[in-house]
Amino acid sequence: MDVESLVPMTTSPISLETIKFHLIWNKDFSFSRENQTVSLEELIEFLIESLEDADKATATKAENLLTRIGKPAVPYLIQGLKSSHNRVKSVCAMVLVRIGQPAVEATQEFYARNASRPKFRWIAEFILGELGMQIPALDKRSYETERADRKILQFSKAAV
Repeated sequence: MDVESLVPMTTSPISLETIKFHLIWNKDFSFSRENQTVSLEELIEFLIESLEDADKATATKAENLLTRIGKPAVPYLIQGLKSSHNRVKSVCAMVLVRIGQPAVEATQEFYARNASRPKFRWIAEFILGELGMQIPALDKRSYETERADRKILQFSKAAV
């Protein structure tokens, strides 16, 4: 018996339950629906976007699926750290921690790019700390230059 015969196909959005059911039974990450194949990237994006309105149980399911996907999800999870939604940020951070070593390099790069931005820096420091990694040393001069450039840009925008 295949998953398509067990799960009714509708035009409504794919539910996390449907995706979970498919992944458990087929042990893969491709998902066909009404002659369309949802790519792994689309699945990852869907899971992360679903966190915006997710309740705790749904967020936990999405977190577990993203963890199971592992390394291919890392770039999308890194982007999720910049979300304005706290649940998206926190779940993305926890998934990166759970993925472990495959997430280290991307998290270090995120840290280096965003070290001058405290609201992003702290989350990268948290993830790296949880992974037992040293916080990368920063070039203080480039950090201060970037900070000064941002202040000049803010001032020039305010003057207009």
